[in-house]
Amino acid sequence: MVSKPSMASDINIKKPKAVASAKVARSSRVRSIAFSSLARAIFISNMVGLLILVVGALTLNEVRRGLIDTKLQNLYSQAELITNILASDATGDGVIPTLDIDAARASMRRVALPDGTRVRLFGPEANLIADSEMADTVIDVEPLDPPADAGDELTPEPAPRYRPPEETGYPKPQKPAKTESRPALSIGERIESAVIGAVRAIPSFKNRRDRLRRNLDRDVRRALLGDPVVGEQYNDDETLLVSVSLPVQRVQAVLGVVTLESSDVERILANERRALGPIALLAFFMTLLTSLALTLFIALPIRRLAKAAEIVQRSSENRDAIPDLSGRRDEIGDLSVALRSMTSGLYDRIDDIANFAADVAHEIKNPLTSLRSATETFEHAKTKEQREKLLGIIQNDVGRMDRLITDISRASRMDAELARAEGEPVELEKLLTDMADFYTQTGSPGAPPVRYVTSDEPSQVALVVRGSGEKLGQVVRNLIDNALTFSPKGGEVRLRVRQGKGDDAGMAVLTVDDDGKGIPPDNLESIFDRFYTERPKGMAFGSHSGLGLAICRQIIRAHKGSIHAENRMAAGGDAVTGAKFTVEIPLWSQG
Repeated sequence: MVSKPSMASDINIKKPKAVASAKVARSSRVRSIAFSSLARAIFISNMVGLLILVVGALTLNEVRRGLIDTKLQNLYSQAELITNILASDATGDGVIPTLDIDAARASMRRVALPDGTRVRLFGPEANLIADSEMADTVIDVEPLDPPADAGDELTPEPAPRYRPPEETGYPKPQKPAKTESRPALSIGERIESAVIGAVRAIPSFKNRRDRLRRNLDRDVRRALLGDPVVGEQYNDDETLLVSVSLPVQRVQAVLGVVTLESSDVERILANERRALGPIALLAFFMTLLTSLALTLFIALPIRRLAKAAEIVQRSSENRDAIPDLSGRRDEIGDLSVALRSMTSGLYDRIDDIANFAADVAHEIKNPLTSLRSATETFEHAKTKEQREKLLGIIQNDVGRMDRLITDISRASRMDAELARAEGEPVELEKLLTDMADFYTQTGSPGAPPVRYVTSDEPSQVALVVRGSGEKLGQVVRNLIDNALTFSPKGGEVRLRVRQGKGDDAGMAVLTVDDDGKGIPPDNLESIFDRFYTERPKGMAFGSHSGLGLAICRQIIRAHKGSIHAENRMAAGGDAVTGAKFTVEIPLWSQG
């Protein structure tokens, strides 16, 4: 017969047994990212911390917006109330309404304001008349008139007139001096201050503050035209204010402007930010935990694989150093399996190359030795018959070396050719039919016929595989030639193809069998070895190189399939009726 797996040129990962390698190749598949447990873990773990921060930020933004809106509504209501009081009590009773400054100041002093709120009254010329932060605390003390008799008519006393401190002789009230000493800020307050400073430095926030920069004179003059001014504003010291400026009107005449503002929004927001601290802390710890988990479950295993790869690279004795992480059932587990398989395949290929070189040297040495003996003997040949016999030996050895070198060259190029070959649909039934017709038309007289036998069990799918039609045709030719070599007179070679059954339903099963003497049971696997030859009686020595079956296995493995040999047995199972070669190749699915 002929031979076994050619050079370690197996394009796909080699396994100790051909059948096992085929099953592994069939079961391996690219893991979809949508169904990856590792991808889900990465997305979920990182989204948790982000979701917490987003919820916290949105909550704080809603609190800020709601607080400002509520403040504006309250200030507007209070300003309306103050303007109504001033319009009623401080605009006189004459036909022409005028603003009574003293009455207005007295009314302003009676206004009760919450903490952080400031009210100011401006006259018709935008001049400041009263300010809650500069209110005069001086009280005029005058003697009371003697009590009136019962019969006397009571006359109301005029309201005390406001007099500035300069007229009363009392010193002008001074605001308490501000102390420069401040309590030391805590670490949290320092962090908060730094973060707020960084946020304020962002161009978009800075532009917004510049756009809302406060211009009190402009607001007052606008209110004097009868238009209320309501909104949030920023002082020069970047303090956020909520301000309302309403005109003081009697009928249609605008007599002044009341400006009511609140500066405690920043304080309330600061308290809200501090309340957000635990949420931010929780988000930080969640991010820390997810990062740690990703490090433990992703970074460390990859680091182990990288270190193991370096160890394997330094020494071929440590080819099993790469850890087996296939139990993870994720991309890292797939990477571990791929690295282990790749390492095993590479070292097997290196070993096979070394063995192949030794086998080539041995096989070439035999005809060279024969040639040398024939040439040395040729000089001493005395008769013409002896010289012709030696010339025949030399010609046979030269032809044998030519066939051997040709097959060796073909086997050594097989890997590169299979790697460059583009996969295409190959219909196996048509391939076998065409091959049988070719041998029928070109076969020599008396040679065993080659016949394609239709399967009795119709397949459920088209028997189409993806690969190189030329290389698969070479496999079939090698198997047919090998069967013809061992077929007796009157025998035949049969070709069949069918769909696999059970777990092998996704495989196309191709068989080539003959009516020869079969294969010795001990050689069912070794016949696929390189340079293995077993000649039938009467065949010239050196007519086969022993690489045909090796090339067949090489091509089939490149197509993620398997090939094996067995003997056909008689009905009783006690006699061998021929040899049978079985090839299994995955069916092509367009999906």
